Amino acid sequence: MSQTDVARLTHGCLAEVLKETARRCGGSVVEEHGLLLVCGRHPCPIFVNSALRTGYMEAREAFERAAAFFRACGNEYEFWIREGQDDDLLAGATQSGMRFSAELRGMVLHAPPEAAQLPLGVEVRRVENLEGFQDFREIAAQGFRDEAPGCYDLVLSIFPDLPTVLAPDTSAFVVYVDGSPVSTGLTMLKNGIAWIGWIATRQEARGRGYGRLATIAAVRAGFTSGATLASLEATRMGVPVYLRLGFREVVRYRNYRPGTV
Repeated sequence: MSQTDVARLTHGCLAEVLKETARRCGGSVVEEHGLLLVCGRHPCPIFVNSALRTGYMEAREAFERAAAFFRACGNEYEFWIREGQDDDLLAGATQSGMRFSAELRGMVLHAPPEAAQLPLGVEVRRVENLEGFQDFREIAAQGFRDEAPGCYDLVLSIFPDLPTVLAPDTSAFVVYVDGSPVSTGLTMLKNGIAWIGWIATRQEARGRGYGRLATIAAVRAGFTSGATLASLEATRMGVPVYLRLGFREVVRYRNYRPGTV
């Protein structure tokens, strides 16, 4: 399978994850004419408040539809734009004065990594009860606190209750050090692809490999559940970690938000 084909499949997986995440947290989803729009219950323009082209829609119409949808929702949002695939959107975003918000690298792994050797005092637990869920929710929110104003509360709104991580296609994990939660990871199986996300580590525990342990657990769970491929969207900080695990880039996103630069 070519890199172009893999990139197309992972883009479709991302779209399914965005839709599922919005629905589970009580948000809204509209998909028509090749444009996906998802709106959550918190105004922070990260992840659950997103526009994504899934087919072909002329750039001007896509931006106009997105703007109208999110005006009605009352939320800010970001438009996911693929380099090399959505260059008309990229040009339109720049010309219209939208502001660049993030570069994310779509990366894939074709086989599960070896099980991690855990240091003394370190455990990786699958979330199966309310206590584990509360640890997952809090650490994930702490880990993404610096992404944007309000991001901590956004994560809490995305995971309002235990069922959001107990669906048959979802596995969530928490890394504990001497009984204290330090890192999180999650996999969601969509169209035979294990989407990996919510890799987060509390600030004082970063740089010690705990995010790597959470990632390995999530990836292995995805393959065990039947995935033939694992995919994720990596920030610049996360790229080195994922490269060492064997992930390789297949697509690059440049995300934009409305507003004056």
